[in-house]
Amino acid sequence: MKKILIVAVGLLLAVHVSAQERKSPRAENVFAEFGGPGLFTFNYDTRFKGESTGLGARAGIGYIAIDNYNLLTIPIGLNYLMGNEDDGKYFEVGINATFTSAEDNLFEDDDPEADGSMVLGSLVFGYRKQPNDGGFTFRAGLSPYFSSNYFYPFVPYLSFGYAF
Repeated sequence: MKKILIVAVGLLLAVHVSAQERKSPRAENVFAEFGGPGLFTFNYDTRFKGESTGLGARAGIGYIAIDNYNLLTIPIGLNYLMGNEDDGKYFEVGINATFTSAEDNLFEDDDPEADGSMVLGSLVFGYRKQPNDGGFTFRAGLSPYFSSNYFYPFVPYLSFGYAF
């Protein structure tokens, strides 16, 4: 089931990227992210308008396998970039929902019947360097996690990618 889900999400992302009308060379970004909404993910990010600032969305997928522990994460979110388009430096804020699936429940140890699948909320507060004419991108900041049972305020993230 997990492999089917991974393939399906990958295909949907590929179709979305190929069908997307290219409005601006600086409105789209692909990146690998360490920490943050999905712990370790590969992501696609775009602005809703053909500008480098404003409202946008991201979607990603991640998979971690350590010994007998496997974790699948799928973060989807909205974000907003504020800053000066001339220098490509932005302040980023966002909100995400991340589907997680694991063999056991990573965040709630109290329930032995829990299957490890859940949706986590997270916020994004950080810095983004994204050149106007495309090229190497960098992001860093904090991404607090939350659910109805807990709140982790200091989850850092770091990402590297390419804008086009």
